Amino acid sequence: MEEWKRATLILCLYGFFKEIRPSEPYLTEYLISNTTQVTEYQVYHEVYPVWTYSYLGVLVGVFLFTDFLKYKPVIVFEGMAYIATWALLIWGKGLFAMQMMQVCYGVATSTEVAYYSYIYAKVSGHYYQQVTSFTRATLLLGKFISASLAQILISTNLVEYGDLNLISLVMVSIAAVSSIFLPSVDKTMYFHRATNEIEEGGLVNNVSNSLYRPTLVDSFKMIFQDCVKSMKKPYVLKWSLWWALSMCGNFQVGNYIQPLWMEVLESTKGATEASEHFNGAVEAATTLTGAFLAFIMGFMHFNWSLIGETTIAVISIFDGIVLYLMAEASNIWVAYVGYLLFRAFFQMMITVASFEVASHVSQDCYGVVFGVNTFLALAFQTILTSVVASSSGLALPAREQFFVYAGYFYVVGALFLLVGMIGWCRDGRQRYKEEGIWITPARRGSTTSTRVDPPVGSTETPQ
Repeated sequence: MEEWKRATLILCLYGFFKEIRPSEPYLTEYLISNTTQVTEYQVYHEVYPVWTYSYLGVLVGVFLFTDFLKYKPVIVFEGMAYIATWALLIWGKGLFAMQMMQVCYGVATSTEVAYYSYIYAKVSGHYYQQVTSFTRATLLLGKFISASLAQILISTNLVEYGDLNLISLVMVSIAAVSSIFLPSVDKTMYFHRATNEIEEGGLVNNVSNSLYRPTLVDSFKMIFQDCVKSMKKPYVLKWSLWWALSMCGNFQVGNYIQPLWMEVLESTKGATEASEHFNGAVEAATTLTGAFLAFIMGFMHFNWSLIGETTIAVISIFDGIVLYLMAEASNIWVAYVGYLLFRAFFQMMITVASFEVASHVSQDCYGVVFGVNTFLALAFQTILTSVVASSSGLALPAREQFFVYAGYFYVVGALFLLVGMIGWCRDGRQRYKEEGIWITPARRGSTTSTRVDPPVGSTETPQ
């Protein structure tokens, strides 16, 4: 078997098994049971916020270590962190143990940058489209099977919530073992570059395939230069800002949706026991709907440079309305459907944002832009969590938190609506007449950079 096929196959197996975590849709129910010895208040305001802080705290270091250690060791470490997460869920007791569980989960999700970038360092650019398709399909398949399995097992009363943790532990353990067999990477972007990729200000005319080991200062300098080179483009900066703001809101909604569902159920008189068991089905439906919309966007050749701000504004305001209705919901199905709509539209638009950013930066810069955007998203989320959800802040109940999140998206929508109106008044009508809102693939290719396939995982979220 060719090495690129072997690497892709193993990476797909790793991604598939690590996504089969059927306990996640019912994590809140498990944590507030007597098994973990933590109270509902502690779960919402002292356990869940830890994930945000730990994710942000290790992200920058992980980004650098991923390049320095040549990807594979960080992927193996990710698998180990997932094992530690579920080991603590199963055998850990008390507040400190559950907080350490969230730390391990934060480490695991932050190291996913290695998974997303490994395949592009290992295989030739000729195969990017194929490996992107394969790895994305296996990730989504794993998520769908995980949520569906959770729903079936709980609805049929075959297992209890704690048993789902055992299944999750087995699956992430299989993933961790499979990662050991990944082929090693020789060249990386910053710490292990080929000599023909190094010079004071760019490329050199050296055809040697030997490796050059830049100093730490040189590596930081290259990272900074790539970041500045990309972010000084207004178009990239605009989409990156929305990416960070939207991902922040998406993280927060995903982190606190289960507490909201429980609060809605508890406030519903006569709620049946069966109505508490659709978390898995909703997650499965959300995965499929989001994947479908993201897939469709691959064939929609809209002129996003003309209608991007307006589209972002409309969808952000729509998200705010949906979140407000979810916060007001007295029927659990309103909260379920609202969640599905919110996450599905996020997947659709983050796909567009990924493509638009990737189309306007060089291949070497995409990893840096993705890392900066994720860091900003987590920085925004840390502020939001500290103020709204943490026990050291307002510690708002789930319903009141979602009112805040609704307002957050109203503000984001208003910001981009203003930007869109300014752009339309400046040259929008003229551009509409000259370009239209639909462009052909050939014209798109002639007006963008050579990279048209965003890296795998660029539209995925940890939660």
